[in-house]
Amino acid sequence: MHGDNWLLRLSSRWVGRPHADWIVTIVLVGLHAAVVAGTGSGDVLGWPGGEQRITVYTTTGTVAALVGSFVTAAIAQYAASTGRRMRELRVSRRLGPQFRGNWVSIVSATLTVCGLCLLATILDTTERDPGGVHWLAEVAIVLAAVRSTRLVWLFDKVIEVGDEDLTDNRPHPPGTG
Repeated sequence: MHGDNWLLRLSSRWVGRPHADWIVTIVLVGLHAAVVAGTGSGDVLGWPGGEQRITVYTTTGTVAALVGSFVTAAIAQYAASTGRRMRELRVSRRLGPQFRGNWVSIVSATLTVCGLCLLATILDTTERDPGGVHWLAEVAIVLAAVRSTRLVWLFDKVIEVGDEDLTDNRPHPPGTG
């Protein structure tokens, strides 16, 4: 039970701090870079030739753009929801700003991932990438993975609240209410 409380507190802190995703991203990529520098191995994006790296960059950017279109559709759905609980969520002094901050962080991360991948595509012009441009793409990929966790959490909460609002409007069987 004690472990559950710790996890709940950590989750609650994480939800209100979208900038923490950047810290996690930088730490993970930094640790990976240190392992690569120390051992000379494990540089997954450095192994392939130039053409394959460009394919990885463009695929990552394309997937991020597709996810971004789904995110904007979800934001529109969130904004159009009119149930009691959804209204309470939006006007809550604590939860309203958290939800808005999370949506904005996800949209901005999507744009950042696309931009980093585009920049890597432009700058990575050699077969072996001696300048290490592929690390930009690794930052993009890790940020996308970390923000995807936040996105799934946000979708789950919006669906949960929307579903609860629907139960308020459900017709009651005759004689029950």
